[in-house]
Amino acid sequence: MFHKSMLLVPALLMVAGLAFTACDDDDDDGSDSGDGTVNVELNEFVVSADPDSVGAGEVKFVVENIGEETHEFVVVKTDLDAESLPTGEDGAFDEEGDGVTVVDEIEDIASGTTQDLTVDLEAGSYVLVCNIVDDADDPPESHYAEGMHTGFTVE
Repeated sequence: MFHKSMLLVPALLMVAGLAFTACDDDDDDGSDSGDGTVNVELNEFVVSADPDSVGAGEVKFVVENIGEETHEFVVVKTDLDAESLPTGEDGAFDEEGDGVTVVDEIEDIASGTTQDLTVDLEAGSYVLVCNIVDDADDPPESHYAEGMHTGFTVE
């Protein structure tokens, strides 16, 4: 009987380990930021990111323009609120303004297309922006001023 008990302990530990793994909170529905991938949708006049925070390191933004107009995608490191970025006279975000650092961007994302941008991000606060200005409008309209920005956090 002593030998059977010794065999039972490792078997129970193995079963407990499998049960613990099965109860892990990570979901495979794309909401877990563990792989550093962020799905971004651009639309008139919204920027949405899923998830809205990730861990520091390499981050891959998969940016889809589901809108009708051409948009762009700018990653900005800043402690400023998404609504409070410095702007120029045309209402566009001033990419060289105080308190902001442009990390990287994708210009001219056509309607119905998807592009990827992979960047190495350190912990902190960011804003994701479309900074196109429609010069054909009178007066010119800035997508940033129209609301195309969202806060983003790197932990």
